[in-house]
Amino acid sequence: MDKSTICFPVTCPCCGHEYLMVSNRNMIVTALVTERRLTLYSTCAHHRVMWVANDIERHQIREYAETLPFSRSEPSRPCRYA
Repeated sequence: MDKSTICFPVTCPCCGHEYLMVSNRNMIVTALVTERRLTLYSTCAHHRVMWVANDIERHQIREYAETLPFSRSEPSRPCRYA
């Protein structure tokens, strides 16, 4: 089973700060391809929020995911935190 992860930015709907979300890459890709619900979460300093990605967020995550290598032979790149 592939346990690789994907990091992408999410914006806390409460305060507007941007944070990186780390999730299972296969789960994200499957949700995008099959139009299933994609649950996002924010771990900002003051809020712990979960929500379902809207169309704009899904589109942005899809664009971000398309730029990443998906070959199993390539090593995964570590996330960079701002």
